[in-house]
Amino acid sequence: MTVINAKKAIHRNDGLYLVTDRSTHSSFTPTSRLLADSDNFALVYIFEQDDEFVQIHIHEDLWPAINEIYRKRKPIFLDEPDVEFEDIHEELDMLLDVIQGNNNYGAEMVRTVEKHFLDPAND
Repeated sequence: MTVINAKKAIHRNDGLYLVTDRSTHSSFTPTSRLLADSDNFALVYIFEQDDEFVQIHIHEDLWPAINEIYRKRKPIFLDEPDVEFEDIHEELDMLLDVIQGNNNYGAEMVRTVEKHFLDPAND
């Protein structure tokens, strides 16, 4: 499994672009799966390429940009507009429902996610 880290978020008219630490390919196929990595405080979106899974790690420093786009329901892209994080908003909806108050993710991870995504001050 390949791991790629999102390093920067760029807002454009058509959505949010996540710039990564490696070159990505338009051959990435979205899987519509979002996971939480509580050890590394990251949201992890899974793409597939050539029968291999590719994890895109979105660390806490990018969560404010993710939350802003999430609230507007605008698309999120990986480096280029033809690689979209499909269903990421619905996946994040489900993750937020599950993680809220659920210390199975670790109390600090839960507090951090709640602070960025569920705190009314961030609306």
